[in-house]
Amino acid sequence: MKKNSWKHVLQLGVIALIAGFILKVFFGGAPANVESYCPFGGLESLATYLNTETLACSMSVIQITMGVMLAVCVILFSRLFCGYVCPLGTVSEWLGKWGRKMKINHTIPTASVADRALRIVKYILLFWIFYMTLASSELFCKNFDPYYAVATGFQGEITVWMSVISLLLLVVGNLTIRMFWCKYICPLGALSIIFKFTLTFIAILLLTVLLNYTGVVHISVIWALGITSIITYFYEIILHKSKTFPLLNIVRDNEKCNHCGVCTKKCPHAINLTKSKVIKDVDCTLCGECIASCHQQALSVNGKTAFRWIPAVLVVVLFFFSIWTSSHWELPTISERWGDTSKHLVMFEKEGMRTVKCYGSSKAFSAKMQHVPGVYGVTTYVNRFAVQVYYDPQETTQEEVEKAMFTPTKRKLETPPAEIDKLKIITLGVENLFDRMDIVYLGNIIRSHGGFYGIVSEYDCPVRIKLYMDINKQIDKKELKSIVETPEYDMPQHGGTVQKIKCDYRLISLSEKVDTIGRLEFLQEMFPKSGTTFKQADETYKGKETAVYEIEFPQLDLPMYQNMLPYFANFISVKPGIIGFETALKIDVPVIRITYAKEAATEEDIWNILQEPQWTIHYSDGTTEDINAPYSFEQPGTTLSPDSQSAEIK
Repeated sequence: MKKNSWKHVLQLGVIALIAGFILKVFFGGAPANVESYCPFGGLESLATYLNTETLACSMSVIQITMGVMLAVCVILFSRLFCGYVCPLGTVSEWLGKWGRKMKINHTIPTASVADRALRIVKYILLFWIFYMTLASSELFCKNFDPYYAVATGFQGEITVWMSVISLLLLVVGNLTIRMFWCKYICPLGALSIIFKFTLTFIAILLLTVLLNYTGVVHISVIWALGITSIITYFYEIILHKSKTFPLLNIVRDNEKCNHCGVCTKKCPHAINLTKSKVIKDVDCTLCGECIASCHQQALSVNGKTAFRWIPAVLVVVLFFFSIWTSSHWELPTISERWGDTSKHLVMFEKEGMRTVKCYGSSKAFSAKMQHVPGVYGVTTYVNRFAVQVYYDPQETTQEEVEKAMFTPTKRKLETPPAEIDKLKIITLGVENLFDRMDIVYLGNIIRSHGGFYGIVSEYDCPVRIKLYMDINKQIDKKELKSIVETPEYDMPQHGGTVQKIKCDYRLISLSEKVDTIGRLEFLQEMFPKSGTTFKQADETYKGKETAVYEIEFPQLDLPMYQNMLPYFANFISVKPGIIGFETALKIDVPVIRITYAKEAATEEDIWNILQEPQWTIHYSDGTTEDINAPYSFEQPGTTLSPDSQSAEIK
């Protein structure tokens, strides 16, 4: 270790960080975003961006810069990431050493039938991962990456059976076969070897761009990768070494070398260094173990003893250069234009759009803006919650566009006690508060101070906020200012953890006018009513006698249960006799009212449906999924009498 200390310090540092991630999860913390600095995820992200010009939810610019830097590093200097940083490479080395001590670890001879057959596996995995990533716009490798599974304490976005299999391959494979994972399974290893055959890689890349640009034929990124993988695989099993690149290599001084074979024995990949003067083997990571083991000082980097530590230094420099680059560069999550492309458009940018936080919400925002007259494009940057909107100033104004972007929001903070008959309403003007998520955050801050029961936002400049509060609570502008301008607060998360939310709200005005509202009127105003009629069932039972089954569900006005209403509708829509449903507030208790055909269902049938422990959800592509029922009903409901239904309608 002393003779190759830089390598071991870097490896141990990475493993220590991962151990920290795991311990954080073990002690109740949230799983870390461990793929943030993953170069393989970055190259997946880049491929997705080149394919669709979009950057999906879990992808970031720093991933892409890490991926690009890895490619540059392999082309110019060698597979330094594999030898110095990759946690799976480190674990593979350690497991191999333990296996050899236990005398169960063996080396598959290079160019043997088994070696050549196994080397194709990593290319197949590489193609499959990129194919699925481009299809879903998400990092598919997370499903089975053993590093990701372990670093998140198996609480990340994994597919358990895939992760378990890959973890077994990593442990058992490396214990029994030298560098099994890196040589035969690792898709990043396959990509690194592609970069080592630089001229072929560049030639296929340029040919793909040329054919697509000239319109001769359209070649997708994934098929270009497939062709490159096939060619590189044959290069690997036939040539087993690159020709021109990389520029840094292990060089052997034949005069000093006594052919003892210690370097080959110490090499993690068991490369036979005594056969060549310049080592350009595809498996070489320039890790320096051979140099550290040579007693004759016959090995060096590019024939220079002074270059001994260059690979390790390059790893550190390139890592921090990637971080610096990512902080000065950004890619949009989506960038879309529609309508007449010849129009002269004006762009304005709006930050603080917290709901535009991923690819899906970016697409939803784009769909919303496509219905706004005069708007012809949007670009989103989810890393900083920013959107750019392109509009024709002859058709609309920035103020009109902003108004269309704004979503009026109302939120009940607490249920007023039964003894309170009236609440008072005060109106504030708040700056830097535009997105509906801001109402959630500000509402949580206000609720913690007591005496506040509801919050409503309305479009204005600055945004107009109505606060519903205890009629006996004094209005203190200084106190309100300190509450509204709270710089951050701890937002509870699932699992008992908290997330620190940064806020920058500014109280600009407080209206002198104070309104009042009755308690029941307030509850009705705040309750988010919803409902739907199932078209197929409505046609099936048209003209038949119907009834309405009403059941109390006090938690229904909470956001977590409101968000599950589409799933509830999907679940009951396929049940016999169910025609539709609606939510309502019965005095001050939320209820669900289910309309059913009396000839096909009874009260007992509906109660049994609502008691099912799992909901079967039917998706538009024909697939289904069973989820644990999120609603729990304590008491059976009843069928409303015709008189009560009429009174309710009236």
